[in-house]
Amino acid sequence: MVRDRIDRALRRLLRQGKIVHVGTAYDRPGHETEFARTPTERCARRVAEVPLVERQLVLRNVVDEGPGVHCDDLLREAAGFFGWARLGVDIRDALTGDVDALIAARDLVESEGGLMPAKDS
Repeated sequence: MVRDRIDRALRRLLRQGKIVHVGTAYDRPGHETEFARTPTERCARRVAEVPLVERQLVLRNVVDEGPGVHCDDLLREAAGFFGWARLGVDIRDALTGDVDALIAARDLVESEGGLMPAKDS
């Protein structure tokens, strides 16, 4: 019952253009995610609960800070940021998909030396 009310409210806000659907999350139109949330004692999130935009932001930031990072190291760094001690299949699959999407969008570039930020970003 509560979930139905939330779903109806979200659909109404979407129709009115007050929010937009971004992957598995909702946001304000035109808002750019500036930071990703780290886990707290009261709130540790599973990979499916972390919005795509947050995961991709962390991946881009790690590559920006250490150009030439190899994919396995990148995945471990991102997992550590979100408090995941090991790369289970679900985490590895989600983060690998995020890296692939960033490469396809030309936000990251693959090279022999590892992953690099796109030249124009």
